[in-house]
Amino acid sequence: MSNTMPTASLFTGFPRPAHYILVGFGWLIFIASFIVIGISSMTPVGAPPSGMHLDKLLHAIAYGVLTFGLVFAWPKRALPLIFAVTFIYGIILEIMQGTLAEGRTASLFDALANGLGALLIIGLWIWICPRLKQNPV
Repeated sequence: MSNTMPTASLFTGFPRPAHYILVGFGWLIFIASFIVIGISSMTPVGAPPSGMHLDKLLHAIAYGVLTFGLVFAWPKRALPLIFAVTFIYGIILEIMQGTLAEGRTASLFDALANGLGALLIIGLWIWICPRLKQNPV
């Protein structure tokens, strides 16, 4: 096992045009989810029914998609950096919800759900990359 930081570089064997398409695809997903998450985080909503924690699942899914896009957009970046970018974005939005958004409150549990969604994608990527490199599709 090497001492290097794991990266998102699954595309090393791809021809240049395919590599650029995958990176572009990643940027498209990242930017779209960045905008959707940002707008929806600052838009007032009604309170969820008590006892329902579906919103935490939605947070995890949204930040999983955001992280997935960034993994493709930054294929040579260290995965901890990709996690940090998405997690810090979530923390900033939670702080903004608590201070700037009308009818919204900051939530530590929302921030943790954001981080969990990002970590799940990073963990899945770390698990899947070596398998795909050994047995290309």
